[in-house]
Amino acid sequence: MKSIIQKFVLMIAVSAVIFTGCNNEENDPVVPTFSPAHASVTEGSIESVGITAGVPPFTLSYPNNAPFDAAVSDDNSSVIITGKSEGIGTIIVTGSDGGKGNLPVTVNAKDPDAPELSESVVQLSINDDDATATVLIIGGTAPFTASSNNLVATASVNNRTVTVTANTVGVAVITVTGADGASSSFAVDAHNEQILFGPDGTQLGSGNRTFHITKSHTIRKGTYTLVGWIYVEEGAVLTIEPGTVFKASNHNFDGEVVATGSSLIIKRGGKIMAEGTREEPIVFTSAQPAGQRQPADWGGIIILGRATNNGGNNMTVEGGVDGQHGGTDDNDNSGILKFVRIEFAGYPYAQDNEINGLTLGSVGRGTTLEYIQVSYCGDDSYEWFGGTVDARFLVSYHAWDDDFDPDQGGFRGRIQFALAVRDPKIADTSNSNGIETDNRSDGGTQTPNTKAIFSNVTVIGPMGQDPDFVNRGETAGQSTVTGYGWSQTSFSTYAIRTGIFQAGMHIRRNSHTSVFNSVFTGFPVGLILDNQNGNSHGAATAGDLKIKNVFFAGMGRLAANNNNANEQWTDAIGSTGATLVVADYFNRPELNNTAFTPASQSYEDIVASIEELGLSNFQSKVIPLPNTGFAPNNLNANWGPVAGSPLLAPGAADFTDALLQTNDNFFTPTSYAGAFASDNLGDSWLRGWTNFDPQNTAY
Repeated sequence: MKSIIQKFVLMIAVSAVIFTGCNNEENDPVVPTFSPAHASVTEGSIESVGITAGVPPFTLSYPNNAPFDAAVSDDNSSVIITGKSEGIGTIIVTGSDGGKGNLPVTVNAKDPDAPELSESVVQLSINDDDATATVLIIGGTAPFTASSNNLVATASVNNRTVTVTANTVGVAVITVTGADGASSSFAVDAHNEQILFGPDGTQLGSGNRTFHITKSHTIRKGTYTLVGWIYVEEGAVLTIEPGTVFKASNHNFDGEVVATGSSLIIKRGGKIMAEGTREEPIVFTSAQPAGQRQPADWGGIIILGRATNNGGNNMTVEGGVDGQHGGTDDNDNSGILKFVRIEFAGYPYAQDNEINGLTLGSVGRGTTLEYIQVSYCGDDSYEWFGGTVDARFLVSYHAWDDDFDPDQGGFRGRIQFALAVRDPKIADTSNSNGIETDNRSDGGTQTPNTKAIFSNVTVIGPMGQDPDFVNRGETAGQSTVTGYGWSQTSFSTYAIRTGIFQAGMHIRRNSHTSVFNSVFTGFPVGLILDNQNGNSHGAATAGDLKIKNVFFAGMGRLAANNNNANEQWTDAIGSTGATLVVADYFNRPELNNTAFTPASQSYEDIVASIEELGLSNFQSKVIPLPNTGFAPNNLNANWGPVAGSPLLAPGAADFTDALLQTNDNFFTPTSYAGAFASDNLGDSWLRGWTNFDPQNTAY
């Protein structure tokens, strides 16, 4: 059974017990009182206690080791208590006027024969055509009966399935009783907020430019259209079942153009619970038909949290949306994204102000980000602004700008096991990098400093994939990307223009980002430690950032100390403020880095250099098709190392560095460098949930 504590945190409860307010004189706080005056609840069950006096809104406090959890109902009329373990305790209820009341609580031992239930809280909207849900009975003695404590909801039992129907707004407690008399309970939260619209109820959002979700909802498995800027507000939880597909569109079900860059925005205090499975990932994609999709068809997913950053507690997120982020809670929890794909997103609201595939503003480490693929994004696949959230098993496929971008704001999260694959024809005018990272846009030293840590990353660059590759985008004045039919002006009012590739890693503007145990192929520059703004060279010298156990192959040049759109990179002390030769830093023996340098910059020599890595594949486009450029690789995409690869050699990876030695053991030590242990697809973490041909997938 799912944790009752976890489920109840998600609950936005309203109660059928009506609160009666009391007048109070100024400076004479009203002491909250309760009915009943002493709460009694069973382990694993839920009880509602009415607040009969006091000035709302109310807050609760009780010891961390209390044998219960508690929350105030959405309308401030009751205290909802969940029993955790046998024992006693007291909840202090404080009104907005400072009045305090003590609510004693006794938690009784659970009957060992009581049935367990698959849900502890069921959210239902009375505006839905089918305001019903099912809860499974686990254990206990059949046959079972189910009863409601009021008329908010009714319940019936068929074998081991309880079906509940919401009748009106409020909270009901459903008690399930076995033949032996042992019972358990769950809550039904019925509200009147509608989030699905259209003739068949499959449009998320009303069809207006903006739509606000203020209650908690579960979206059942199915295919939906996402229209407009959908905000999940503070206190609301949007739960999405595995196998669900969202097709983002600028048109509502009446065919009206109501929004550009439709997006899903999780605001501070809101949550998204999108936990797919390997077999049934959750997909956010373009509403365009197969064969007609392109980057920037929609906006993307934006998550805003309450973790710390270096820009203040109310930093405004990129992309033009209404959303601030920041706070003081580095353990803040914005929910779960797991086994999720984001395709054809990345809307450019304005120049240098884009919505990315996945934008993360001050997101805390209580949030789970695992098994996420962003494909054909019109800007960065992943961009962080402050925060502490960690991530594992990330894929960036054919991004327009950067793959992984810890931008200004002081991001301090950790990323392990990540893959980025570039298309040699798709790059941004701002210079596209595998990893790009800043502290502040002016190179300022504000703290907390951007100190992301990457390990086990594989980045496949553009060079070596196409014998006709030229690092200048398309021919001057050309309006489409050859072979794709994507017009530069068709994306939005601000055109995404073809541009230039730059570096596997570009560390700049006083960032202290570190990269360990990783492999990069085929960029014009391997590593740029940019000293034009800030002092990345000083950070590298002091060990505040480290590039260690990293493999380069097929690079145009090993390293540089400056960003340059004209491909005039330099690497000498004194030039552009440089205090070290970056190539010398990369080659320091104690860093154990390796570079396979091509004999020349010919396509053949670059390929030969990359082949020394022993990767199963270092291309993303392998089958030439007439008039269509290069076709996507098949579903057996494989960028793992073959037997004998230097990525598998003893000492290729190392996890003894202090930056990787964390109290929570986040990093999984590996004996290999890069994202994959081998070329065995059966063991690959890509298996089952990824899609490297979303253009031709019928959703």
